[in-house]
Amino acid sequence: MSASSPCVSICEMESGRCIGCGRSETEIAEWRDYPEEKRLAIMDRLEREAAAGGWFADDAFDGPAGAAAAPTGAGTASPAPASPAPASPAPTGVSRAGT
Repeated sequence: MSASSPCVSICEMESGRCIGCGRSETEIAEWRDYPEEKRLAIMDRLEREAAAGGWFADDAFDGPAGAAAAPTGAGTASPAPASPAPASPAPTGVSRAGT
């Protein structure tokens, strides 16, 4: 029988918690030593936390670790979207199949 685990293979720590499963560094390090009942209790807690919006900061997924999101607000202009490159004309003197 394998041990229950909330691991989703997104193992990156943010503020002492894994952003993938939500476990603390201590819970991850000691997971194999926990009895199954304790693992299931932790997984229940993680599920409740996720249902309530999760434990992580609102900006946890806004960019690279440690990078602050760009401020937004009234009066700031957004850069114009890049326009697609114009289509290249077909070379002259080239025969196309079926024409």
